[in-house]
Order: sequence, then structure tokens, then C-alpha cells
Amino acid sequence: MIKQPEVRRPMTEVATDLVLSHLSISTWELLPIKRIYINVNSSSMKKIIAIYILMLFAGNLKGQILNPYSENNRFTPEQVNKINERAGKMERIHSLLILKNDSVIFEEYYNNFDPNDFSNIKSGSKSVLNLLIGLAIENGYIKSIDQPIIDFLPQLYHQSIDPAKKEITIRHLMLMQSGLKPTSLSNYAPWVASEDWLQFALDQELEADPGTHYGYSTGDTHLLAAALTHAVGTSAHDFAIKYLYEPMDIQPGEWSEDPNGYNEGGNNIHLKPIDFAKIGVMVKNDGMYDGRQIISKDWIEKSISHQVEPQGISRPFEILGYGYLWWLIEAAGYPTYCAIGFGGQYMMTIPDLDMIVVLTSKPKGSAPSEHFRSIADLIENYIIKP
Repeated sequence: MIKQPEVRRPMTEVATDLVLSHLSISTWELLPIKRIYINVNSSSMKKIIAIYILMLFAGNLKGQILNPYSENNRFTPEQVNKINERAGKMERIHSLLILKNDSVIFEEYYNNFDPNDFSNIKSGSKSVLNLLIGLAIENGYIKSIDQPIIDFLPQLYHQSIDPAKKEITIRHLMLMQSGLKPTSLSNYAPWVASEDWLQFALDQELEADPGTHYGYSTGDTHLLAAALTHAVGTSAHDFAIKYLYEPMDIQPGEWSEDPNGYNEGGNNIHLKPIDFAKIGVMVKNDGMYDGRQIISKDWIEKSISHQVEPQGISRPFEILGYGYLWWLIEAAGYPTYCAIGFGGQYMMTIPDLDMIVVLTSKPKGSAPSEHFRSIADLIENYIIKP
């Protein structure tokens, strides 16, 4: 247990300060992510020394030394202040974490949100579901992404169902290409009001042949999570705890369920922002975390690569494409891949900068368009190109 310092300030805020005598450096370790703080003993305020020593900490997943205080790995105090001031003007923002080279270089919480609070990452859950499907395949529960979902959900295929729906596969659901009329947007309320979300989703009209047309639908990912549940013989949440969360020292919050007890595929996973960031670090490092291969490099590479062109979706950033339940967008001229959720939930990775930005928000509130514009402004004009 790390003792709380008398004065607790992020290292980026004391970059130009003189270090006082009796200084100690402590780490709050969340391997391989590091938060580093200065611990100042107030009784020694008058004993100023001119030289201070910075300790380097090992612990990134490839065994490299992390130095969050190096010139290439931090913001200046002026940049920190500008980022914090801009974020502080946003009425719905809850958290903002910025990681560089797998180290936390900025971490702030707003609007009465606490670091130990859970954020509902909303449709960012779809990107987590992608990882669970990969883990189920790698552990032999699912044969491949081309396995038809009728293998797992035969009870949904009643006699009057369109035979073409038997062709829907795991791949189609991960690409939003089931061909079924989407249950999102205008069809979302009737769907969640139904007694059987799975049957409602599969009974939607087949508007296109499976695998031929993109249509964003949380019904697709709910079918996907249900298929996962039947494949592994436990709830999607319990499977996530065993194969994803526990190996990464993540303590998740709830994952809500439909009326029949299935976790809401692609929605309503609750995570602490720092744990959301851990997932970002693992994905950025080709599926490895703290020296352990959580999921294969091949699965990660395919998941965050361009697979389809999404249609009919508006974002505050330019959309470059869609992977397997990961968004590909451009921010300030840089290609990124993202987990994105309703109301302003972002986990954005910018490979060219070796940077991850985690931003969570109050899902509902006034002026949503203004909030999204503020998110884009904050990320593009204050974080990426300050």
C-alpha cells in the first residue's frame, strides 16, 4: 500500500520546481502503466537542494525502461495548464488520461467524478467484446470468425425465419454486416422495450445479404455476446473476468443484462478510466501486457485494420473506416483507432505519437453536439498539437 504524500502533484506540474530536501519518489504501480508523483515533506521546506535525482522504472511489457519525465515523454507545465483549463470548461467530462510510451503523463477528473468511480463506456464495450471473441477463438470455444451463429443460438431460428439468416456469421456481426435492420438509433427504444432482445434482433427484416452491407446495430453485437455466452458456457462478463480482466489486474464494475440475463453485447460495460487505459496499452503493444501475451498479435492487427466503410455515422472526427468493432478515425491529421461510446466515451490510440487518450463523460446531458465539438477541439488542438 502506497502512503499518500502530504503534497500530491503530477510530475508534469512540478517539472520546473526545485526539489526539496528529504524528497522521495514513490510510484503507484499499475503495471505496465506508471503514475509517478513527488512526495514532499513540508517540514523540510527551508532545506532546498539544487540537484535532484530521477529514478527510472522498468515495467513496460517489452522490458524497456520508462522515464515519464524525459523531454520526449511529457507536456510542459504550460501545456498541462492549457489542457486542464480547456477540459475544465466541459460540463459533461468526467475523466481525461493521456499516456505516452505507456506512461500516464496527464490524469485529471472533473465534475465531481472520482478516480475510483466507474465509467459506463457505452459502445466502447464493442471493442472489449472484440477482444473476448478473439480470446474465445484462441481458447478453442469458437472455431473461427466464419462460424455461423446458428451453431450457438439454434433456439432463435424458428420455422418461419428467413433461411438466409442462417448464413450470418461471427465475422458479419463484428463488421455490422448481418444485413438485419439495425436496432440502433430510431429502432433502439422498441428493441430494449421488447421481452426478448435476441429474438427481436434476429427477427428484424433482412435488408441485405449477410456480409454485403454495413449497418451499425447494437443488436448485432448483442447476438454476438449471446453466441459467446453459449460457446463458453458462462456469462460474457464472467468470461471477461477470467481471460481479460484478472490477467491485467482490472477490477471491473457491472455489465448490465437484458431481460433474459444476457450481458448487453456492445453496451454498458463499466470500467475505471485507468483500467480502460490498460486495455489501450495492451492493444497498442500487440496483445501483450506486463510481459504476458493476453491475446495474439495477429488478432489485434486484424481487428484494428480497415475492414469496411461505415455508412450513416456522424462523428466529430473524420472517419477513415471500421475494423472488427474498432473505429478508425483521423485526429489532427493523424490516423487513430478508437473505442467510442455514446455521450463522449473515448479510448483513442495515436500510433504515430505513441499516445493513448482516454476520455469519459456523463453519457447524457444538454447540448450533445457542443460536447462532441469540445472533445474534438480538446484532443486535436490541445493534446495532439498543443
